Amino acid sequence: MRLLPYFIFWGALAGVLVAFAPKKPASRGAASGGSTPCTGGGPPDYCANSTRSLVPETPMPAPAVNAPFKDPDFGSRMVRVTGPQVLDNTPGFGSEFNGISYMTDSSAEANTWGKFDPALGSHGGYRFAVANAHGWTSFFTLDAATMHVSRLQGRRGGFMGAAGVFAGGISFSYTDPDVLYTVSKGKLEEVHLSTGRAAALYTFTSCPGLPRYTAGYGGGLTNSADSQKFGEYFGGRQQNYTTFAIYYDRSANGGAGACYWYDTVHGLVGGTNMRPTPVANHVGQLAPPPAPQVAASPGSGSLPAGDYYVELTVLTQVYPHDGETTASPEAGPIHLSAPGSLRITFPSRLSDPDEMRVAGPGCSAWRSLKGCTPFNIYIGTSRGGEMLQNARGPAGGADYVQSTPLNTSSARPPQSSTAGFNVHNARLNKDGSYLRVDAAEGFTLYYWKSGTNHVASCTLSGDACGGHQALGYNYFINDPDNHDSAEVIKRPFADPKHYTELVRPLLTPATWNSSHWTWNNDNPSDTMPVCGSFWNSYNYHGNGTQNVLTNPLLKITRAYDREIVCVATTGASRVWRFAHNRATGAANANARANSNFWAEPRGNVSQDGKFYMFTSDWDWSLGSAKGHPGCPSAGECRTDVFIVELR
Repeated sequence: MRLLPYFIFWGALAGVLVAFAPKKPASRGAASGGSTPCTGGGPPDYCANSTRSLVPETPMPAPAVNAPFKDPDFGSRMVRVTGPQVLDNTPGFGSEFNGISYMTDSSAEANTWGKFDPALGSHGGYRFAVANAHGWTSFFTLDAATMHVSRLQGRRGGFMGAAGVFAGGISFSYTDPDVLYTVSKGKLEEVHLSTGRAAALYTFTSCPGLPRYTAGYGGGLTNSADSQKFGEYFGGRQQNYTTFAIYYDRSANGGAGACYWYDTVHGLVGGTNMRPTPVANHVGQLAPPPAPQVAASPGSGSLPAGDYYVELTVLTQVYPHDGETTASPEAGPIHLSAPGSLRITFPSRLSDPDEMRVAGPGCSAWRSLKGCTPFNIYIGTSRGGEMLQNARGPAGGADYVQSTPLNTSSARPPQSSTAGFNVHNARLNKDGSYLRVDAAEGFTLYYWKSGTNHVASCTLSGDACGGHQALGYNYFINDPDNHDSAEVIKRPFADPKHYTELVRPLLTPATWNSSHWTWNNDNPSDTMPVCGSFWNSYNYHGNGTQNVLTNPLLKITRAYDREIVCVATTGASRVWRFAHNRATGAANANARANSNFWAEPRGNVSQDGKFYMFTSDWDWSLGSAKGHPGCPSAGECRTDVFIVELR
């Protein structure tokens, strides 16, 4: 599409067309933003603007599909990949695919780009994957020189079928541009896109010693840079109910392969030539509580006179049922000289270095026992003879009083802990030596050294490990958003609590918006730039207009706001700025921030760091999503996939 000399934009006044003269793109003449000429450009040193000045967004109508254009503010080449009729007239698929949204993977860490293939087309190019709102994945190619895209057709009876789409998660090989990997119901397969044929590599559910398998949700697959090691998580009816992280190395044991599993609820690891073994130092398991304080009160109830022993356990938030620690030290004997009662006072603090979440009446606030009693009470008349008397304790944090005869037919304290965590996500680092496991509840990320019982932890708040992450070889990146949106951090897997700030100094005034990061272009020395997108997500509500100056969801107040950037991971601090992503994260112009997860500008960088694919609703200008009319002021606006060149 040829750009017109003026961009037409619907302003804040309904029905009034406002014409904007295009701004001169921000300077691309020097990688540092200075006067030194930049020739060529590309990772690890880009020619893009790396100043820290505010660059307003020029209003721009949605570009045509497959018509490369330039971002009017930063000058980078871009192309729109999908549109409302991208799958129209596809054999085997009808009009039900018209008008739906298209998007990048739900995780910016997903490896959805194939390796550069010099034999693909006349200039060389890339294969890449795009998801849609019906849960299917479509495959495309990008010409590296012209930036034209084309859809990769399937083969009848092959992996994708004749329509060229696939249902399920994928991860491309880092070594073969024609290969990707997929997993379905625990079965890992290698797929050659040129033929559409899949070959079985391994069945994760046959991992040696795996305690059990719960059919249902299968998480995201990741593979190492040598395409020999794979990580996955599964077990449970939906995300956040999963209980296993799996690691498979097909090159181990002389090519015979080795598989290891991590049971996050019980804190056990096992696998090939490894019996089930507790995680070292019980990382990821809430410790038992201290012994309770118990006072005898003769004459205040019908509990028979005698000696009593008391133990406590703590309940944790684990789905679908609460987890439970092993028992506290035993309190007793407590002598009751006449029929009466026992008053049990609970500990006010727990040993909880991993900042896990407890469960029980009043336990709505994380990391606090105020007004919360997450304890099970076990009482017996002999040492080691305790039985459950009250599950979860009384509401509101009050003392527990046992004033009636004991229940002698209930459960005994657990012999093993289930006070671990469910898995929200798990990702393998680039050399396959660590699998990061994200807890579904609590404030901690865990780093499992693959094939061992060593697990390191890093808390989201205290250790600043929060925010979206991207994994390299020996280091990983995160943006905790503790002091500012652009607080990008690099830290080693071996010691994640020590880190280096990559954006120095931070911008002012501070903002607390959101970002996603991708580092699939990293090298073994962990020196390649990390790339990502920012968008307005902090307590904003749309005002119903598409005006970039007045709608809080579109407003830009400083550098990096609503931009696609790459950040240097070594040497002097530098942030390269490539384009405005024009993604809102909101369902429509009247909605709240974060009201449409799929309208966030999650992006994935190509393996060579030359292109970045992202999702955008283009400031609510792509039309209504099928079945959700009213865009831009109501309903749900469509999203599409775009690619920007990184130079």
